[in-house]
Amino acid sequence: MPSSYTRIGLQPANTSRVPFFGQLVFGLVAVAYPLLSILGDPNRTPGVLRYLDWMFLGLAVLYIFYILVQNLPLFGTQTYLEITPSYLVHKPGLFIGKQPFEARDMRALLLEPRQLLLRMQDGTSYSLNLRQVRGKRRRQQLRTMLQDFAQHNKLDFEERTTSEL
Repeated sequence: MPSSYTRIGLQPANTSRVPFFGQLVFGLVAVAYPLLSILGDPNRTPGVLRYLDWMFLGLAVLYIFYILVQNLPLFGTQTYLEITPSYLVHKPGLFIGKQPFEARDMRALLLEPRQLLLRMQDGTSYSLNLRQVRGKRRRQQLRTMLQDFAQHNKLDFEERTTSEL
C-alpha cells in the first residue's frame, strides 16, 4: 500500500445471536434436506413438491453464501478503518456504507480503550467502535497512526486508559 494512507482491517462484529459455525451448520442442514429429498426415490413425490425442493435448495445455498460473505474476507477486507492524510473512513461491514470524516471538520480525537470519539467543529461527536481491532500490535499501530493524523492536521489528541475511567 502507498504510504499516503493506511487501512486497519477490523474483525467482524459478531453481533448476531447465533455464532458463525451455528449458522453454517444450520445452512448445511438446510442444503442436505432438499438434496436427500431430490436424490431419493423420484417416484415418491409429485412434480410440484419436487419444484419446491429445488427452490428450497437454491435458497439454502444463497443463505450459506450470505453467511460466508458476511463473516469471511472472500472479497478482501470489508470491515476497516482507513486513515488518509485528510480523512478518516470507517467501513463497518460488507452491506453497510462507508462513513468518511474530513479532518478540517474535526476539532479533536479522543481514543478510549474500546472506541474512538471524533469531536467535530459544529459541536457534534461520533463514536467509532474499536472492539473489532484485535491484538496489542495492531492497537499500538492504530494509536500511532491516529497520533500522526492528529499532529498532521493540528487536532487535539487525547488518550484515555482504563485506569482513568
